[in-house]
Amino acid sequence: MSRSLTTLIDVFINHAELSKLFDLYQVSFSAESQQLSWGKRLSKIDKHTSPLGLISHGGKYWILLNKDIEAPKKLPDLGFVSSNFVDCDDLLITRLLTRALGKLAGEQVFSGLGETYFYLESDTFKKETVYKCVSVDIKESLRFDSMFIELKGTVFCPIEMVFKPQAFIEQAPKFSFDLTTGILNRDKNGSLMINSPGKGKFTSNAVDISGQKPISLRKSRTGALHHYIELMNKIFDGALKVNLKQINADWRQHYGNAEIKAVYNKIYDVVNSAGGINIVNASLSQEGFKKLQNEEWPVKVNFISEHELNDKTPTLVVLDSKEEYESAGLEDKKQSFYGPQKVVQSTYNKTVIAQKTKAIKVLIDTWVKEIAIKIECKQGQFLIQEFNDAYWFVSVEQRYKNDPITYHILKCKDGKFVYESGDEYYFDDLGIELPLKQRFFENISYVIDMNEADIQVCSIIHEGIAAVPDGKVLFDILNQLEKSSVEGMTRAHIDSFLTKNHDSEDPIKTRLAIMLEQSPNKKEFYKEDFKKAEIKYRSNAEKQLFDEYFEETGVLLNYSLKGGHNEYLESQTGHFYDAEHSAYFVGMPKGGFKFSRGQFNHIRFLDGPEYFKRRCVEMTATYYVRNKIATVLPFPFKILSECIEGSNF
Repeated sequence: MSRSLTTLIDVFINHAELSKLFDLYQVSFSAESQQLSWGKRLSKIDKHTSPLGLISHGGKYWILLNKDIEAPKKLPDLGFVSSNFVDCDDLLITRLLTRALGKLAGEQVFSGLGETYFYLESDTFKKETVYKCVSVDIKESLRFDSMFIELKGTVFCPIEMVFKPQAFIEQAPKFSFDLTTGILNRDKNGSLMINSPGKGKFTSNAVDISGQKPISLRKSRTGALHHYIELMNKIFDGALKVNLKQINADWRQHYGNAEIKAVYNKIYDVVNSAGGINIVNASLSQEGFKKLQNEEWPVKVNFISEHELNDKTPTLVVLDSKEEYESAGLEDKKQSFYGPQKVVQSTYNKTVIAQKTKAIKVLIDTWVKEIAIKIECKQGQFLIQEFNDAYWFVSVEQRYKNDPITYHILKCKDGKFVYESGDEYYFDDLGIELPLKQRFFENISYVIDMNEADIQVCSIIHEGIAAVPDGKVLFDILNQLEKSSVEGMTRAHIDSFLTKNHDSEDPIKTRLAIMLEQSPNKKEFYKEDFKKAEIKYRSNAEKQLFDEYFEETGVLLNYSLKGGHNEYLESQTGHFYDAEHSAYFVGMPKGGFKFSRGQFNHIRFLDGPEYFKRRCVEMTATYYVRNKIATVLPFPFKILSECIEGSNF
């Protein structure tokens, strides 16, 4: 598949129709009221006018009222000027109508003082109720010359559950929901504030409700996005039309297990060449350390005591948290193991003992990979993936808008690299012009081609725009999945398959026969039965079994989702480059789509010579930086981040 939907939008506005439905006012403040905070100004307007929509936009305040509502009366400190929709920019109008959804839609949408949230569901944490939501706003991309929808996972939780300094809690906005009107209230006496208690599914990026049945993905960011589009077009029918834009691939590259296995074999070689890994226990407990001794390792490992440590061999150290050490009357041991010439990776004892065998194997691969990258940094040489170009990779550090800029540079040539940092005048002093400067709402990185006298720069910009699934296809698949959990595969189909393939030597024959023998009276078999029988979706025979049943009955078992017949999966996998929009994203391995996640692939904009843009995308073809998933930036940026972290020692 060569196309994908995005969170970029086309908006078509009928100004005349809007004027028949609503009135638009710009709000002005007295000099005294100008001193009020942003929130207090919004609150003052809201109390006086009770508008459908209220936003701050372009340094001014705007309200939307129903046509039959009397014009707001002027106050000593508040003035209202009637405005025409046709004189306003599309971004202002779309944002204002988005704010009005809460009062007009009433379908689990909450709009308040400059904010709109889609309610997903409630959950419990330590017996208290938390509310999972997605915030919705419209922003404008100058790079893509288009508006886009910004979605952020947000968790509202009771104030008494927020373990933050009291001063932080007192200053944070408080909220309450009005479930009957769809109004989100900023309420100083409200019982909720934005905070994510705990980790995992309660973090703001995990409101897609991972781990629950697949149908719940309707309530994820993916579902919220398509529901937002549907509601906007329904509520403002005739006055507004919103469509998701798509991008088209000029270049695609898929990857799978073969590529991943090859690069990890190289990682194992790098670690073994450095002497393997010394594993040492610095925890107050032996449990995690002993658990690791019982695992299979893909590299040479030695389990040693602290006095046997040396600086030459890479080290994995099992630790306790700072709080655990302090409660035992000890100092935090972590920093004592690290140093500028050491290759050290650490993990917590609690992390190890909490994991099952399968999860431990994932952690082992992660630790080994991180150690291999640190070996590269120590030697100043690319060892895992060959790279001989004379390129500089540059990241920009500026925590706050008024902070000075720091550039971090990885200078590469002939397979080796060195790290430097410089101030905001670093490149000016070298006579190198960075064509685009980072704005406060975006992340920007640079790759500089130093191979020729004519230096070339490619900028990589991330504004928060994403490639997204097609909602219609997604929800159709989810319906079929729900159907398969009820119906399963019939015994008759399995018998027919075995009859047609009686000459096949595929192990599936024996496994199916055993499964049937063990349940002689069972008429339908479900994905749990196939999983127990170790029947997957890999061999041609396995694919034939599941695909034929899907074609005959429409029952879509999970294994079928990994097949090539589903073009929806293709739009979210591999390396994707659109030359027309100078845009790329990097997705999952082919067949690796996870329905328990919101599957948003972030799009990055490229600015530079065409050959260089394509080269930057090609450098994302590495499969260890993100743990067996392709990296979203050219892979040397991972080396750069390790060098930055190492410079702190």
